[in-house]
Amino acid sequence: MRLKFLLALLCSLPWLGHAEAATRYISDNVYAFLHAGPGNQYRIIGSINAGEPVEYLSRNAESKYVQIRDGEGRTGWIDGQFIQTGESFRSRLPTLEQELATTKQQLASADERHRQDVIDKTSRLQQQEQELSELHSQLAELRQTSDQLAADNRRLTSLMDDREHQMRLDWLLRGGLVAGVGALFGFLLPLIPLRRKRKQGRWMN
Repeated sequence: MRLKFLLALLCSLPWLGHAEAATRYISDNVYAFLHAGPGNQYRIIGSINAGEPVEYLSRNAESKYVQIRDGEGRTGWIDGQFIQTGESFRSRLPTLEQELATTKQQLASADERHRQDVIDKTSRLQQQEQELSELHSQLAELRQTSDQLAADNRRLTSLMDDREHQMRLDWLLRGGLVAGVGALFGFLLPLIPLRRKRKQGRWMN
């Protein structure tokens, strides 16, 4: 009875496995053979490439072989050590390549933005240096103009001082001349009428 029960249980395992079907992956470092039964003594019906995704159907408890269905629709058995639950590198390769291409594109775009930013900043820096040079030149011209105006101001001030001094001397000289003429006129004026009176008196006599 116990033997019959075990045989019935083993026969029911494939049917139970169908209810638990899930995606599994062939290990990346193997080239596995697909057998017609749960053991290597069964006929080989094909091979499965490393990393290929397969559909998990059931597992044989004694041989540890796993029943799978591959991408071509073939159903067979393979050693359970060649099955992994994590996604294989081969399966992830297209996604990784796409991510790599996207990353390269983003890096290229970032490099282009960085290059353009460097060009813009260099251009602005050159423009600022040119404006600074022009400001320095204008400042030098303003300083030169200021020095020239200061020299002209000193020269004009000196001329004005000289002119004012000359005007004072002229006023003093003219005043002296007027005073001298006035004094002379004042000295000679009284003498003129006296001589005329004497002549008149002599004529009348």
